[in-house]
Amino acid sequence: MRRTLLPVAALALVAALSGCVTITTPPDAPDPAASARPTASTAGADDETADPDPAPSAVPDTSGAPATLRALTCEQLKTAALGNGTERYNGYAEPIPLVDGVWSGEDGTVVHMQQPCAVGDLTGDEAADALVPVLMDGGGTGKFWQVVMYGNIDGQPVYVTMVDIGDRTPVESVSIRSRRATVVYLTRPEDASSAEVAVRRTAVYELSGSRLVEISRTDTPYTP
Repeated sequence: MRRTLLPVAALALVAALSGCVTITTPPDAPDPAASARPTASTAGADDETADPDPAPSAVPDTSGAPATLRALTCEQLKTAALGNGTERYNGYAEPIPLVDGVWSGEDGTVVHMQQPCAVGDLTGDEAADALVPVLMDGGGTGKFWQVVMYGNIDGQPVYVTMVDIGDRTPVESVSIRSRRATVVYLTRPEDASSAEVAVRRTAVYELSGSRLVEISRTDTPYTP
């Protein structure tokens, strides 16, 4: 700074002696190049503004989405078991394994899975369960009809319970809707012989615990 003032003072003295106007020097101006450079604090802000959010991925994130619940099929039931460790089928100590929908016992009893079956949610877990008629033939005149429910565990049928429909009371249809099972079958008045059927019954069931409980029934006349 001292080196700058001496030449200027000499110049002013010369100008004064020659009658020229006095020259004044402005205060030191900031370096334009230095002022144009961003400081450390403004550089960070500029970086955030200049770097927009990354574009969303074209592949949706399904890490938190629920897994697809596979419904049971009627075909699966043909190789399922009747009964389990806690719920026996017709008093049998061990579960009865079906082969192509049929089981034959050493005592001559034959169990036939019947059609049609129904698929739908009875437990409320949104995994479609299954309902199927079963005919147990002991070799005599008795032909005992039942309706069996299978629960859906990871897409596999697991025996839950059975409803005894009666002797020589063929099941015409089964269906599942709004967590209720509807069974339509032929039966007879209580005072009629077991050899005839004269009533078409529509019974509605709900699952209560591990039991299908009848909540309503409607009877209409039936003529063979």
